[in-house]
Amino acid sequence: MKKALAGVLAVALVGVIAGSAMAQVPNIQVYFDPAHTQTQTNCGTANSVTDLYVVMNNWNMNVTGVDFSISYPAALIWLGDNLPDPLTQTQIGNSPTGIAIAYANCCYLDGFQSVEVLRPLVLWGPCDCNTPKSVVVGGYAPLGKTQPSAIRKEDFQEFSGVGMTSLICAGAIATEPSTWGQVKALYR
Repeated sequence: MKKALAGVLAVALVGVIAGSAMAQVPNIQVYFDPAHTQTQTNCGTANSVTDLYVVMNNWNMNVTGVDFSISYPAALIWLGDNLPDPLTQTQIGNSPTGIAIAYANCCYLDGFQSVEVLRPLVLWGPCDCNTPKSVVVGGYAPLGKTQPSAIRKEDFQEFSGVGMTSLICAGAIATEPSTWGQVKALYR
């Protein structure tokens, strides 16, 4: 009986540890499509204007404010920032140098879902796909932050997240054909 109980407790403990290790990390990501599915793209048509989509993922709280910055490659010329809902949002700053976005008390963000927070307007400049180009989300530069952060609505507590990188001309991913036996042999 004691061995069975010890076994059940061991399995339960492993499940708790594995579950917490698999928790999602709160992040802010730039997407190239309105459906928020593409974090990689090829060069756009030179001198064409397009929207980017900045999305908060996995924050798991009600959000009343968020701050971050975006580092654009030379292939993208930043023109301006558009808020998805300017009637309930206000901003200080801009995305290249650091932007802080606040939400009206009635209209906080449901951070339990992926939520679009900004639509930067960019112009495609000269671009070639010989080398990858990064669109990097960082912290609010005027305050010296290196990672994005968000404010929880209920107690105004600040939480840091991770700024993600999106790619233009990501290139091919190098792979090598192998068998399962060859992979297992690497770990013997």
